[in-house]
Amino acid sequence: MTFVLGLRCVHCNARYPLAPMFEGCPACATESLASGLTPEYDYAAIRAALKDGPLEEERVAGVWRYRRLLPVIDPAYELSLGEGGTALVPLPRIARELGAAEVWLKDESRNPTWSFKDRHAAVTVSKAREHGATTLVVSTSGNHGVSVAAYAARGGLSCVAITYPGVSESARVLMQAYGARLAVTSPEGRWAIMRSGVNERGWYPAANYTDIPTNSAYGHEGYKTIAFELHAQLGGVIPDLVAVPVAYAEGLYGIWKGFDELVKLGRAHQTPRMLACEPLGGALGTALERGNGPIARVARTPTVARGLGGPANSYIGVAALAVSDGLAAQASDAEILAAQRDLALDGIFAEPAAAASLAGVRVVHQRGELPRGLRIVLVSTSGGLKNLEALSGSFLEPAEIEPTLAALEA
Repeated sequence: MTFVLGLRCVHCNARYPLAPMFEGCPACATESLASGLTPEYDYAAIRAALKDGPLEEERVAGVWRYRRLLPVIDPAYELSLGEGGTALVPLPRIARELGAAEVWLKDESRNPTWSFKDRHAAVTVSKAREHGATTLVVSTSGNHGVSVAAYAARGGLSCVAITYPGVSESARVLMQAYGARLAVTSPEGRWAIMRSGVNERGWYPAANYTDIPTNSAYGHEGYKTIAFELHAQLGGVIPDLVAVPVAYAEGLYGIWKGFDELVKLGRAHQTPRMLACEPLGGALGTALERGNGPIARVARTPTVARGLGGPANSYIGVAALAVSDGLAAQASDAEILAAQRDLALDGIFAEPAAAASLAGVRVVHQRGELPRGLRIVLVSTSGGLKNLEALSGSFLEPAEIEPTLAALEA
């Protein structure tokens, strides 16, 4: 059973019921600020129920092993494709490069649709079913739409996916294979269509559509399970730094919140420092640099790390960095592609957006802000097969040769 109590504003702490609230907190919203909502739980009751036992429930599928700390009330609405339980891979060569005690990579490409978005979709689509939704709508750069389409299919819901030009062929085919109705429009036009669909057709949004991103009140809860798994995989050791690629920072906030809940439950003594990794000109890093308000508006610039960055940052990203004494790092496309190639040399084929975590840590290292001896986790959000186009031009087409060893050697 869940111990969820209701929703809380991340900024002003206003409380709300577990309603389908899609546009953040109305109590503190202004033209220059909008804050997302997050579920609250009865942590004292959870501690009493768990005692010294494990956080997860046995014989429960996917992220729902942690259903006590997830916001779906009736387990009958829970959907799973076996998400979570992804590998934690040590990277000793990268650790030596950075002067770190240890570096691990949390390989989220091992999820059912090959990205960490499956954790988000499992919770979002399950909560949508509990709210009585019949049609989901999602704005997507690729991975999120693929995941929502898959879980919508699993749950018997219709899915409308709206993307923008340049979507990879693999993402397009996957969304359509899962039965989503797919359309292509401008990046900002996606949000306008979503807003109309929500208000006029009653569609349930599985992604952000507000000018200042307020995100889903429920989806980031799926990302908490990354923190719970890391805690178990590291034998209770809390990493010093967790690097997460960011667009609207749902993953960053969710992972931080998971560690914070471990502290609340007496399973950890501190949270890690969070590192937000984004392309050059990203809004979150810009907001921190300017220091004249938590929200920055920036020009949308093309990047090889499709899906990262955006014209405005979310407040929840700022909040997670503030409370964890976190950092932001902006990497160039060349640095992101170099990180992708280097991870491949260790047997990890990450897509460019996922490799931004290593690129971001390297940027912080180059700035002299990375102390020696840290224990670092890189969250690799998706696999490289989701976006082969970004790297394929880096390699020569192999020549066709005669069937002789001499020809091969030549």
